[in-house]
Amino acid sequence: MNEDFDGWENIDWGIEIGTLEFDLMAIKSHNKANPNVGKRWTEWPKEMSGIILLPLGYKQSIWDKESPLTEKEESDLRQNWIDFAQFIDENDSISLKENTFTVEGRYGSKFSFDASMEFSIWLPPKTLERYGDSLRAIRNGARRKSNLGIHMEYLEASQATWKIDTGILDDGLGFCDFPTHVNNLELKQYEGWSTFFYPSNLTFPENLTELIELLIGDLHIWEILHEQEVKRRKANEEWNKKWPNGRPDDWMYL
Repeated sequence: MNEDFDGWENIDWGIEIGTLEFDLMAIKSHNKANPNVGKRWTEWPKEMSGIILLPLGYKQSIWDKESPLTEKEESDLRQNWIDFAQFIDENDSISLKENTFTVEGRYGSKFSFDASMEFSIWLPPKTLERYGDSLRAIRNGARRKSNLGIHMEYLEASQATWKIDTGILDDGLGFCDFPTHVNNLELKQYEGWSTFFYPSNLTFPENLTELIELLIGDLHIWEILHEQEVKRRKANEEWNKKWPNGRPDDWMYL
């Protein structure tokens, strides 16, 4: 047991504090070269004035009387983040700059997205700062429908949630071609803004791992997006049949 090992000694302090990149680097520095850690990383960064935001992803308010997690839940979440940090470090297909991930797919696709620790969601790349204030307002119950400009900002932020960038340029009409390595698809194109992937696990690091593994695989993710596009077009077709002249204002009562 080497009690003199200090993971903070090899930190790159040039990385922006408060970003996921910094927090994952802190986990890495406490594990990868740690003589006390085995094949699977297990060491949580030693406290340094609450400098990292994980595992919750944000600093609790001094007014919070209780932790939102039990002691076991927090311990499990910490290990999930440690596992995710190791997964990122050991995979050359993944790069992370501050909060923006770029993932190289097996067949040449290039995906990217922003990961928000605070909200435990992903968004299009380089949009986390742009939508942050709106997402906080939505989380706190704000709607502001009386102010059209602010309401539209909230709506735009909400619609960006769970969206990824597939790296394919649209055709000028908002549609993108499905890649040629995906076979037996009914449709040839998808609407460029409609690239959502929704989480299915309990914790954010587990959801991030699932998403990134799909992006690296570079096949099933396209099948998921294709299925969503088929459903979207079917819903639009049914909508147009029901209201060919546009939806009436009192549609919900019809």
